Amino acid sequence: MSSPRAINFLNFNQIGSCISMGTSKGFEIFNCDPFGKFYSDDSGGYGIVEMLFSTSLLAVVGVGDQPAMSPRRLRIINTKRHSIICEVTFPSTILAVKMNKARLIVLLQDQIYIYDISNMRLLHTIETASNLRGLIAVSPSLESNYLAYPSPPKVIKSEIKGHATTNNISLSSNDTGVSPNSNAVADPVSSSAQRPIAGDSTAGTSSSVEVAHNSITPTLNHNNPKNANNIMKNGDVILFNMQTLQPVMVIEAHKGEIAALSMSRDGSLLATASEKGTIVRVFSVETGSKVYQFRRGTYPTKIYSMCFSDDNQFLAASSSSKTVHIFKLGNAASATGAVDAHNNSDLEDQDADDFSIEEVDDGDQEEVVSLDRTSTASYDSSQADNHLKEPVVDASRRTVGRMIRNSSQRLSRRAARTLGAYFPSKVTSILEPSRHFASLKLPIETGATIKSITTIGQLVDIDTAEYPELFENSLWNASANEPKASPMKMIPVRVISSDGYMYNYVLDPERGGDCLLLSQFSLLTY
Repeated sequence: MSSPRAINFLNFNQIGSCISMGTSKGFEIFNCDPFGKFYSDDSGGYGIVEMLFSTSLLAVVGVGDQPAMSPRRLRIINTKRHSIICEVTFPSTILAVKMNKARLIVLLQDQIYIYDISNMRLLHTIETASNLRGLIAVSPSLESNYLAYPSPPKVIKSEIKGHATTNNISLSSNDTGVSPNSNAVADPVSSSAQRPIAGDSTAGTSSSVEVAHNSITPTLNHNNPKNANNIMKNGDVILFNMQTLQPVMVIEAHKGEIAALSMSRDGSLLATASEKGTIVRVFSVETGSKVYQFRRGTYPTKIYSMCFSDDNQFLAASSSSKTVHIFKLGNAASATGAVDAHNNSDLEDQDADDFSIEEVDDGDQEEVVSLDRTSTASYDSSQADNHLKEPVVDASRRTVGRMIRNSSQRLSRRAARTLGAYFPSKVTSILEPSRHFASLKLPIETGATIKSITTIGQLVDIDTAEYPELFENSLWNASANEPKASPMKMIPVRVISSDGYMYNYVLDPERGGDCLLLSQFSLLTY
């Protein structure tokens, strides 16, 4: 009897319409709506399977279970023609592959390779600090064609330890570890040639290419760590323009290491998560300014993935607590100039990580700091209760513990509103928590670690008559004075988990609250 397949890789494509899965025996491609498998391959174990939107182009990397499936070898294949377009072999294990319609990015532990996807010509090589987590974010849009990756750790000498910052600093090539003469063509005859990009050319035919390991010296600052004024900064993110092949800025995202990165589908926003999992921040790619800061709570957790909606109104973050938190960004995302004076201060990290009014669990309550004071970023009980619809409550998640916490949090917010008039805005933003807009809890009973990835779809019509157990109950209608419309306008939220399931939830874009589970499918048994 054959052994069961183990899942090595799962991801959505750039628009969330398809799922790619790599297993110990092959890879499979699924359509999300309607759900179904439309391509599979059983040639061996795969560790990376990335799609280019909804095209037939795939970038795949094996796990090394056989000589032809080396984890150092990237293969570009055409699923429609069942053919290999090209193969490229790298000096070390490939940790991540990202694509848009102009660029293909390959991440190794300490190098990033940038290719022209139309002919697989190597355009640029970037030397980075060790990036074993494979953290990298690429804009799907060509209008804002940026790459984001963690900056090498920096030792900064500062007289004021709590206010050292590298936000909005223009970079030279030595600051980022980027080789200024690293333009090269991935050519088996002359792999080390360094020429202007316009003069490089190579055929796009099927071939096996070995990429030379260029000797690029890292440029890390090794100041004396015993100096009391030296501060190690390892939470910065570098923004790199993939059109001009130049770094454009460093964004000081967090004090500690970065845990997750995500760029919006139009390339205008960058979301970052802290290693502790308590802080999520959103930055403008154009200016580097911080436009939003969200707080999960005080319990540390591992954030696995983040995803923006198409219109940049929502940001979803999945975590090791088997929950997905959805934040509503509102209109402040575009108002990048309206930032507070404390935008560049490390005090936010200290406050956010070490201080809270109450502890948060299961995504029941979140805090959000919007740097645009006119934004309606999320449901806020500081507004008159009778002017807002109550958030949706999922009957399966309505526990006594949640009711007690919500009651306590309402009292805390009322107290914060009263005291807020006597405190500076920096303190008020911490004392006055706002409810997260929406959340969901995956129906997984096992205590094993389950990783999940989320995508947010566009508004769809949901016929409530098809789901009477969800829409025709007292919890849904408890505060609604107007009759329910059928169909209802809802936002689909899809989640795939490392145990091999896809979950279809819907979110009420006006009320928020609990997302409701409509269906789930097994990826391994389909």
